[in-house]
Amino acid sequence: MISNILLVDDEAAALKLLADILSDEGYRLRPFNNGELALRSMAAVPPELILLDIHMPGMDGFEVCRRIKANPQLREIPVIFISAATELEEKVRAFQAGGVDYITKPFQKEEVLARVKTHVTLNHSLKEMKRIAEELLKSEANLKIAQAIAHLGHWEWDAHAEQFSWSEEAYRIFGFEPQNFPQDYDTFLRIVHADDRERVADSLKRLQSGSGFDIEYRIVLPDGEVRIVHCKSQLIKLGDDQKPKIFGTVQYFPQHDQATVLGIIQDITEHKKLEWRLEQLANTDALTGCASRRHFLETAEQEILRIHRYGGELSVLALDLDHFKAINDEYGHHAGDLTLKKLVEVCRGLVREVDMIGRLGGEEFAILLPATSCARAFEVAKRMCNAVAAAEVPLPSQTSLRFTTSIGIASFSEGDTCIDGVLSRADKALYEAKKQGRNRVARSCIIDPLVANAAFSA
Repeated sequence: MISNILLVDDEAAALKLLADILSDEGYRLRPFNNGELALRSMAAVPPELILLDIHMPGMDGFEVCRRIKANPQLREIPVIFISAATELEEKVRAFQAGGVDYITKPFQKEEVLARVKTHVTLNHSLKEMKRIAEELLKSEANLKIAQAIAHLGHWEWDAHAEQFSWSEEAYRIFGFEPQNFPQDYDTFLRIVHADDRERVADSLKRLQSGSGFDIEYRIVLPDGEVRIVHCKSQLIKLGDDQKPKIFGTVQYFPQHDQATVLGIIQDITEHKKLEWRLEQLANTDALTGCASRRHFLETAEQEILRIHRYGGELSVLALDLDHFKAINDEYGHHAGDLTLKKLVEVCRGLVREVDMIGRLGGEEFAILLPATSCARAFEVAKRMCNAVAAAEVPLPSQTSLRFTTSIGIASFSEGDTCIDGVLSRADKALYEAKKQGRNRVARSCIIDPLVANAAFSA
């Protein structure tokens, strides 16, 4: 269990209730009734999680969070906002301020524990990922030193793209600076001595079919010096797509009268697998498998930049499960998790490969639709609403539950400099869909009235 949660709420009753709920589960707490005292405490001993009330006299929760995020020692600490307000605008502002989640008063014990547990687990996972990444960087630094001492370099070749990637020592062996050397197949072959070029090219072609590669050949440096090198390599398939990559080593031992060549191979498969796994963890929501909030927003910002440069269309769907709290209350949080997974599963079946589904927090999702008009997005959202309403979530008790979703639509407009404006309009449209009775689609963009009505009800 986490040993250091900081609570901030000016209401004594709310603070005590939170403390009772969490302390009963073994959490160790530090309660405060104002933001100034809480900031001083966390500066002295940083907590692992912060539960922060929004509406407080003096310094409100948004200002406290702003100061937390401005402090390099504190900015990575997850903040869960708590408030009696239910307006969508305030929730959006909480996330824009840097919050990771939102709990509404009056507190429901199961909801508080579930949200705290989720972010405790996520925070521990992120710390472990950071530790592994630091170890990886240290390992890479040691590898560079060892390669420099041994005159041993390694390289990677993407045979499909015909792109090479060399280590620093490989560049030194071949006599080039990274910024002055195109990393492609033809440029690499031009380094090889003319009398050895055909033999090396044939060996590389055989390597793509799985044959071994263990060869000595001559290279010609930019200043005309001729060196003899020894290369070994292996074809390896990494990741779910099983795309082949070729990893190899090159070694050169300079001496006065001759070059003594020794062959060395280093297995870096686990190294590459770890890099791939770390990237997957950072970009994927652990429960549903869709894009994480950070990865979704980064991709959306790139899409906005692309439109500003080349033109085009973009639409965003904002989704929210209807009555999700009631599902958790009646069937339990495991059923709630199954419902979130089913929502993503249904949506995946209705979008293109270029589209992206992201979980923004709790039961809130967004779908990025590049090169899609508002009219087209409206049709997609209607089918999605119907498909979700028709889906069933099987439960261990041999029963099943049905659920619905409300969807808001917004499209890129010329005044949008970043994704925030599009998302904000989609959120407002989602709020309208909820207001009109849920299980329906609403939009903030304008489309041909002959295409669809102002709103669609499944």
